[in-house]
Amino acid sequence: MLNMALFRCAGWSAIASGILTILGLATLILFFSRGQPWGTINDIISVILALSMLPVLLVLYSLHQPDAPGVSLATLVVSSLAMLVAVLFQIGLIFKVITFAQTSIVVSAAFGLLGIALMVFSYRAYASGTLPQGLVVLGIVAGAGYVLTIAGFLLGGEQHPLTGLGGLTAVISYPIWAVWFSRLLLSGSVLA
Repeated sequence: MLNMALFRCAGWSAIASGILTILGLATLILFFSRGQPWGTINDIISVILALSMLPVLLVLYSLHQPDAPGVSLATLVVSSLAMLVAVLFQIGLIFKVITFAQTSIVVSAAFGLLGIALMVFSYRAYASGTLPQGLVVLGIVAGAGYVLTIAGFLLGGEQHPLTGLGGLTAVISYPIWAVWFSRLLLSGSVLA
């Protein structure tokens, strides 16, 4: 019964995270082209996005814990902590306790770790057959998109080509992955 409630929560959270990913890109573009208040709106969206990922990560862990307990637990802990750190830094930015320069590397790295978690859990799904192969591929592509975005940002900021390529990859593939994954969870097709 607990699994069913968790899976339903994660299903709705996955849908929310897919929508928030698209809204995050839209508000980021508006911020760079129009300025405030779009930056603050983007920061708020980032907080909600990071929080919405927690139930998704927990379900991915529960699906893959039986066949890879150590890797699954490490992936869950590192990625969940990364999302919580991103939340704290973004809240600090929203309330002007810290500056963008102080948050940019930490929040970027946190979402890069989320990308790695998507790739790890997707590989585990491939190895164990817990999810459809198309969903596995989308998870790996979305995770790689997050990692490329962060690599580009760290190498040269938002103007680096990898930032754009990775961001576009993640913004296209992650929402599709999220909706597909949520449909499986909400229909009861995937049970741990």
